[in-house]
Amino acid sequence: MAREISNPLGVIDELFARCTGDKPPSEWQEKAHFVKTLELENEENFARVPCLNDVLAEEIPPFSLVRYRCLVQDVFEPELYSMLLLDREAQRFVTTKYRETLPGGKDLQDLGRNGLGTRGAYYCVPLPGETPWAKAAAAAGRTAAASAGQSQARTKRSRDEDVDMADMEPAAEAAPQVSQKPRQKQAPVPTPARNSDSFGLNFPLPWEEDQRATACIVKLYDEDAESLRLCESIEILGVLCVDPSMANLGDAPSWPYDARSPSTALVPRLHGLVVRRLPFYHPALPFSPAFLSEARLAQAYQRGLGGLQQARSAAIGLLQQSLKDPLAAEYVLALLASRVYGHTSGMALGQWSLNISHWPEDTAKSLHGAVSQLVPLAAHLPLTAETLSGGRWKPRKDFEANRLVAGKLQLAPGTTVLLDEAQMAQGTLNEVGVRAAQALNSLVTDQTLQCDFNSYDVPIPLEVNCLFVSKGVSILKLADVVVPLQPQNVTTDMASVGAGLDAARFLLALITRQARPFSMPEEVTARFSEDFAQIRQEHQDVGQRTVHVWRSLARAVCLTHGEEVLSLERWNSVLAMERERLRRMTESGIQMA
Repeated sequence: MAREISNPLGVIDELFARCTGDKPPSEWQEKAHFVKTLELENEENFARVPCLNDVLAEEIPPFSLVRYRCLVQDVFEPELYSMLLLDREAQRFVTTKYRETLPGGKDLQDLGRNGLGTRGAYYCVPLPGETPWAKAAAAAGRTAAASAGQSQARTKRSRDEDVDMADMEPAAEAAPQVSQKPRQKQAPVPTPARNSDSFGLNFPLPWEEDQRATACIVKLYDEDAESLRLCESIEILGVLCVDPSMANLGDAPSWPYDARSPSTALVPRLHGLVVRRLPFYHPALPFSPAFLSEARLAQAYQRGLGGLQQARSAAIGLLQQSLKDPLAAEYVLALLASRVYGHTSGMALGQWSLNISHWPEDTAKSLHGAVSQLVPLAAHLPLTAETLSGGRWKPRKDFEANRLVAGKLQLAPGTTVLLDEAQMAQGTLNEVGVRAAQALNSLVTDQTLQCDFNSYDVPIPLEVNCLFVSKGVSILKLADVVVPLQPQNVTTDMASVGAGLDAARFLLALITRQARPFSMPEEVTARFSEDFAQIRQEHQDVGQRTVHVWRSLARAVCLTHGEEVLSLERWNSVLAMERERLRRMTESGIQMA
């Protein structure tokens, strides 16, 4: 294992020692060194770095290099810290950059203002709603890369037996602040229950806290220090700071609670060297710059899928298995393939919401299960008068603890949100419920997350796909498109679905990774306008918003067929879908949008 992974602080200190003089720099190309030495531009090399999402923090050696895939849940004020100290004995400067505590075993002199530095601090949690297959795919990618690396290492050692054992040692020199006590065999102590209210774990989806996921306080430096924003999806590569002596919380139930400074045994600190943004995260697509060129994505979109129709058929088949309705399956797939591609007059172009009405069951878990098989991020949120009035829906600023308390709507960009009204009944909303409904309205219609700062709300842009399921028409009446469900006797070849499932996921990843180019020729635009005028004559309650919905729907349907130009043939098929939907709405007595 490279020293950059097993002992990053030792490497950082060596690099710092080479460039110190009368005025030590605040940056000494340490980030560039790690990127170059570990060849992190190569996605396989990046995946070889241990990932905090795949294992428990206590299973990773402290002060080693790790990766962490996360959501920025809270943005703290920048920290002022003693960046430089003077080693009196050696008469040279030492740095505390990328450290949580001072190096031990040295006579260090505080330099006052001359030694101060600032760093950004963020509270981060694993991506809310990450689906099981996405977690497994990410972990499998790391395992495959690690196996390849071990194979290469064995080959190298067979040629050269003089292996530098220093590179194989654990990061002991990187952790001088930890007392080296002899280990004693003892019975394992049960892990105590972890509660966000007691210990500061601030997960947007409360049930994910029981999955032993790890929250981190991320510290960033230099140009990255203040670069992150709330609700941004990122991947951090940095130094994991955990105090092993505090790994067992069972003996210390009376520790003082501090929302911004919890024990590192509970909330590890991660001092970042490399920051990668994950817009519309998908484990099937790498994120290093070398893989993100438009040319590469276009090539993958046009040729990489091979059997594109197999991919699309697998997605439709999976959705039909739950919905029992081919038309509804087409609309749900179009929603999953949609994303915002621009803004005009305060409207997000490409964004629309869907309501599957006349749902026959008491819960939409089966549909959530199908959707979760296709997308990497999905959240199932039951909506009743009780859940709206009794839960935390939007983030709330706790001024006493000086932190942002998470809410269920604080999700990662690109999440598919299934808003389940199947058990919704008549009831009265209290003040909390009214505010929750207002927050849902902002998220669905404006693509903004309202953060409650007591006397005012702060809107945060958040692009998600919203899917309502209801027995009648959604009581909240927020959806742009209503599809009354009409179950049919459809047969799904689940063997074919299974064979094409990975391709279906990859297809959706390519479509939503970034806004795809799309165009409507003049003749199609003219036909589009004529058809809209005719539909308005037939259904006078069809509103102007339908124009936007049709464009977004046509775009999504085209892209799922691998087309980036709307043809007359494809538009006619989309119009046929809309005519059938409007027929069902008239038959059910539902007013048009």
